[in-house]
Amino acid sequence: MNLEFSIHAIPPLLVGISSFIITFYAFLKNKKSSLNQTFFVLGVTVALWQFAKFMIFLSRDASTAFFWCKAVFYPVSFITATTYHFIISFLNIKKRNLVFLFYLFSFSSIFLIYNDSLVIGVSKFSWGYYPLLGSIGTGYLIIWGIPFLLSLLHLYIKYRQSVSPFNKKRIKYFLLTLPVGYLGIIDFIPNFGFDIYPIGFIPVIFFIISTMFAIIRYRLFDIEIIIKKITIASLAFVVAIGLIYVGTFYFQSRLYDLLGKNWIVFPILISFLVSLGLFQFINFVRYIQEDELSKRFSYRPLLKRAGERISRVKNLDELFSYTVRDLSSWVHLDYVGIFFWDSYSKEFVLVRSLTRSKKRKKIIKGIFLTHDNPLVIELLRRRKPLVYSEIEYYLRTKAALFEEREFLFKVATEMRRLGTEITIPCFCEGKLLVIINIGHKLNPNEIVTREDLEVFLSLANNIARAAYGFVLKEDKIQLIVASQNILIGAIEAKDRYTRGHTDRVARYSTLIGERMEKQLRNLVNSLSDLKWSAQLHDVGKIGIPDAILLKPGPLDEDEWIKIREHPINGVRIIRPVEGWLGEHICAGILHHHENYDGSGYPSGKKGNDIHIFARIIRVADAFDAMTTDRPYRVAFSRKEAIEELKKYSASHFDPVAVGVM
Repeated sequence: MNLEFSIHAIPPLLVGISSFIITFYAFLKNKKSSLNQTFFVLGVTVALWQFAKFMIFLSRDASTAFFWCKAVFYPVSFITATTYHFIISFLNIKKRNLVFLFYLFSFSSIFLIYNDSLVIGVSKFSWGYYPLLGSIGTGYLIIWGIPFLLSLLHLYIKYRQSVSPFNKKRIKYFLLTLPVGYLGIIDFIPNFGFDIYPIGFIPVIFFIISTMFAIIRYRLFDIEIIIKKITIASLAFVVAIGLIYVGTFYFQSRLYDLLGKNWIVFPILISFLVSLGLFQFINFVRYIQEDELSKRFSYRPLLKRAGERISRVKNLDELFSYTVRDLSSWVHLDYVGIFFWDSYSKEFVLVRSLTRSKKRKKIIKGIFLTHDNPLVIELLRRRKPLVYSEIEYYLRTKAALFEEREFLFKVATEMRRLGTEITIPCFCEGKLLVIINIGHKLNPNEIVTREDLEVFLSLANNIARAAYGFVLKEDKIQLIVASQNILIGAIEAKDRYTRGHTDRVARYSTLIGERMEKQLRNLVNSLSDLKWSAQLHDVGKIGIPDAILLKPGPLDEDEWIKIREHPINGVRIIRPVEGWLGEHICAGILHHHENYDGSGYPSGKKGNDIHIFARIIRVADAFDAMTTDRPYRVAFSRKEAIEELKKYSASHFDPVAVGVM
């Protein structure tokens, strides 16, 4: 063969090598995936097409060029068939008959090429030889383009049918990039005698590179951001190549007459200047894009501030309320739900949820997830967010063992039942404490991106640490109270009249506290601490002799002095664990016998100077004492006890607590 090096042959050679390497890399990522397989076949046909073009540009005479001009149409005939096969694999559409038909057309084209019905000769241009199409060339191109049009039609139909914004983004991506890739059809223009350098490799390589990025690295997830980067860079690249190869080589003969053999200096200089301009242009676009993204994701600083605020919440209820409200409003989500691990039932219970779209069915509060739930198992295994559309995409495009597919199908089914698109686990100290389920964005044209997930994960870590702190404190206090209650129970067991008194006072105090939420709002973990304070209010009686505690008649003055020491004794007993219990629990124990008018003991505190826990326990304690039989009197009826509380309201008892009681 008569060949000679030509600078015009460099672009198709580089594009051919790049196409093969890129698609082969995608194939190696998952050899069993039909999507990766068809993408690799597409890449091979493009590589062979570009290699044949490379050989055409190296040809020095018409006969050698004619051989390679016929050879270039062998891979070209398969490009649209393989593209169609790739698109239906991506969409998971079963169109085997059409795929077979298009491949049959591709094989049939070989006979047209072989008997010179399609390529009838070559044309010589300033940049080299190129094939000349015969009379059937136009009909060939029309049939050749049918798979492309059908690919777009399938994409459009699936786009309209898709409910998930994530799937819509994936399909929209190909609706935008596939037509760009098919701009490679401009390579057919010189086939009809027009002296235009064939730069169809540029949009084709753009499609292949962007698709590889989307499938392998980005999984078509952050598609809205990546498509802007690739599109802008590719368009700039197209303009640059156009200036160099079309402009410069189109005027090659005139430049040669003007500059002689030194004409090559001109395209090199143009390339250098275009590269500088391209660099400045990309920097300018990046600046604009960063500015746009900073506006679009302006809620991120708010989420960071939310992480700081989490450290100041007073209880778990407040923690989850803030999280649901902030995520929903700042990120504009149609649903947020929070499951919390209940150590008693050994289940994750839905404790907070917020639905902001009428189209979504509300998830009932109180539903639970057990430890053997597929979703929980997968979260514990992966320890990272689960995305429903990603799992669905994996099931549609990946080849996996039957057991794995069956399990992932159960995970997807569970996420669909809960109405969640993304499930975020909150771990602390290796324990899964909280599960956050989020839906879609209210704007159907927006999706949750990987950048969003990074912020959510940071917030989830803060939530997990805060929840772990509350749980740990609760467990420690429960252990302390349980140990003290053993002693209190031993005392109560001696006296049938006071048996169960501590538990009843704790129950009454909690009920009163629930209805005095405004007064307790500023206290951390208020209701839980109130309950523990009530459980321990009489712990100081451990140090009082049984002769006084169990005396059947009225006490004398000395005995009363001893009884009145029990609040102080109680604080002394729990002092070693005061750091765990906190000042509010201790205040409830110390002051639960203070009177509202200041006549109580041990400190003679008055009105609102008495801790709110102590005022509530005072009412609950008095009510239980009055409604319980004593050795020296029978129990009051509930009505009589309430009347007695009203009688001493504002003197002995807090009026608000009495009103609630």
